[in-house]
Amino acid sequence: MLNDLQLNSILEDFDIAYWKINLLNKEVTWSEHFNTLVGNPEFSESYFDFFLKEILHQDYRYDFRVYFDKLTEENEAFSIELKLKLNNGKYRWFECRNLKNKENNRETAVLLFVNIHQSKRDQYTIEENFFYYRETAQMTNTGGWYIDTINKNIYWDNVTKKIVDCPLDYQPPYEEHFKFYAPEEHPTVISAFEKCEKYGIPFKVELKMRNLYHQDFWVRATGKPVYNEEQEIIGIRGVFQDINEQKVNELNLQNSLDIIATQNSRLFNFAHIVSHNLRSHSSNLCLIVELLKDAKTNKDKIELIPNVTDISENLDSAINQLNEIVNKQSILRKERRIVSFEKALSGVIASTSSLINRENAKIVAEFHALKEISYIPEYLESILLNLITNAIKYKHPGRKPVIYIQTYIKNETQFLEVSDNGLGIDLDQYGDKMFGMYKTFHENLDSRGIGLFITKNQVEALGGSISVTSTIDVGTTFKIKF
Repeated sequence: MLNDLQLNSILEDFDIAYWKINLLNKEVTWSEHFNTLVGNPEFSESYFDFFLKEILHQDYRYDFRVYFDKLTEENEAFSIELKLKLNNGKYRWFECRNLKNKENNRETAVLLFVNIHQSKRDQYTIEENFFYYRETAQMTNTGGWYIDTINKNIYWDNVTKKIVDCPLDYQPPYEEHFKFYAPEEHPTVISAFEKCEKYGIPFKVELKMRNLYHQDFWVRATGKPVYNEEQEIIGIRGVFQDINEQKVNELNLQNSLDIIATQNSRLFNFAHIVSHNLRSHSSNLCLIVELLKDAKTNKDKIELIPNVTDISENLDSAINQLNEIVNKQSILRKERRIVSFEKALSGVIASTSSLINRENAKIVAEFHALKEISYIPEYLESILLNLITNAIKYKHPGRKPVIYIQTYIKNETQFLEVSDNGLGIDLDQYGDKMFGMYKTFHENLDSRGIGLFITKNQVEALGGSISVTSTIDVGTTFKIKF
């Protein structure tokens, strides 16, 4: 067994105090360093009792007494972390453990008190920081990830695995990690990760990911390079933040704004009819009435009657057009249902058979890729009717009209295309007026200029869009994105 001077010289340098315990009578003596730590107190009772009452924190008194009794009675080793009140009145953490007796001395035991306050505080700081990190990550749905570009491994934390909706023991395969992104996002993802890995360019993008069950959701992905001591890029570290709810709300809001803009456009056109066309006809009618009042002879009055007839016919035509547009919009109240493209086209061909036969028009339809759609039947028939009749009306005089209709799916989006070999349209001159009311682009006496206006409104009313490409004297293609 080491003597007191040896223990003090060795242990005091490491801020380690000790007790010597007589196992026969359980008397305790303190080392000088321990006495200094607790402030050299003066007391009349035993060291052990004073230690329990004044120095040891009350939370550890019971456990320490149990361990101490086992040590003195059975020489059973123990180790316990506890708090001691030092000479400044503050509690500090110590590890208390008995020193192994290599000399097999059954009469004396030594207890070491190792100051672990700094390491304990560091541990609490780490645990506290980790707690706040974990809580913040869970509350904001933000998960961490790391890509080891050298060893070709991917690491996800539990929040990321929760975001991707996979088990906590799931290990994402490096060679298949692009499957967790929607196909349309692959160019963006590949570009961002390659630039980060090769050139150290960080990224922050919003993109659509795909979970194990092939369900898409939106995330904000942030990544930056990780360097080794030689400043070589060895990986990419970043976070995924689940923004699906806010992104969906954002897209819905944008869709609502688009619908409002479309409705405003319709209101503007309706106002144009009412304020311009109807008012023009009513003003002309009032003027004729005044002329009739001022007419001196029956002959003068009779000469004005044809003008009354023309004005009333024009007024009736404008009212009928307005009524037609309003009736088309009222169909919106109807519910969507599964509509067959072939069946809708057959109905249109049957209703326009006389026009098709008269112009010897040929209609070719391919609906193999997309045979049916959830839509308002009257809308689909109206769209096909307007585009087919337009193609026939504006046929090229030097050839028979051919109309090619096809449906297809691209990037999970459904499309309808109607192409013809007709006169074509000068889009440089008329492109911004294509779908306006009363807009005509050819000398055709049957043209009223509301067919494409109605078609555009019908497509957009159900959340779609319509675009056009055309070459003069070659033909025109209308593309509808449902």
